[in-house]
Amino acid sequence: MFVHIDKAAGSNIQHALRPHMKVTGRSKLRRLPGLLGPLNRVGGLYRQLEFSEHAPAEKVQRCLPPEVYAGLCKFAFVRNPWDRLVSRHAYLLRKTEHGRSREVNELGGFDAYLRWELARTGKRGGMRHQADYVLGPEGNLIVDFIGYYERLEDDFGEICRRIGVPASLPPPKARAPRQDYRSLYTDETRELVARAYARDVELFGYSFDDPAAGLNRDLPSLVS
Repeated sequence: MFVHIDKAAGSNIQHALRPHMKVTGRSKLRRLPGLLGPLNRVGGLYRQLEFSEHAPAEKVQRCLPPEVYAGLCKFAFVRNPWDRLVSRHAYLLRKTEHGRSREVNELGGFDAYLRWELARTGKRGGMRHQADYVLGPEGNLIVDFIGYYERLEDDFGEICRRIGVPASLPPPKARAPRQDYRSLYTDETRELVARAYARDVELFGYSFDDPAAGLNRDLPSLVS
């Protein structure tokens, strides 16, 4: 079960795994029973359930019988919060068909975008904390593996080993090299992100100055 956190290589991971998945057409009607939560366990209703692309693990856990959820290999990939925001900004500038693209293009630069985005954090349409995707209601990790964007190839290889599929990530798209995310921040905006995403920074061991910080971190309650 892949928990897709936005702007952490999720689309590439989906693309790599799709040949090994049973893909069904998307249906908003099949998502509606998700509102029933644990009632989906009655009569096997959960078997017809479809979750949204970025559904957090806790939502899936509520809908599935405990033994079914426990039997899944559950994984997610995370990314440095400062870098993730820069990636989100570039995406919204480029993806003109996105509903927020025009608004972001009119903001006038990354600094203005950052303040706009942070004001929306936790609200509908805003960037969620990455911790929200992988923690249960009691604050414990409810996935089996956390991969890091910063070592994507190695961690994706580990997932393929665990689930037993010979998948490989698609080659990177040809785009102009993006500048180091740290060059886009001031001392003030750096601290704004540190406060807004403090849970992600602490849980995953990230820091502003070291993009690779946290890669050797032992996450509590994580199944090896």
